[in-house]
Amino acid sequence: MAILISEEAIHTFHTEWGLEEGQYVRIYAKYVGGGGDAFSIGINVSADPIDPVLVEPIGGYHFFVEESDAWILKDTLLKIDRNEDGIVLNVE
Repeated sequence: MAILISEEAIHTFHTEWGLEEGQYVRIYAKYVGGGGDAFSIGINVSADPIDPVLVEPIGGYHFFVEESDAWILKDTLLKIDRNEDGIVLNVE
């Protein structure tokens, strides 16, 4: 489990999302519907860590994953980037 965040995404978190330096950003599993891909990855900028399995200081923010959500990122690299539509998440 690893997280890679582009400079463009960091800039977007600051300018468009209004995040302040030192703020925590939770990465979590979210239910999006039935079928084979019932879960996706979400971002919550109004949460503080309770039982984090990973906390990564990147670009002035603290990105974290709770123990209860670690399963969705097991053995993966999460890339957070920005395109013309906004923040995009890619799992490899």
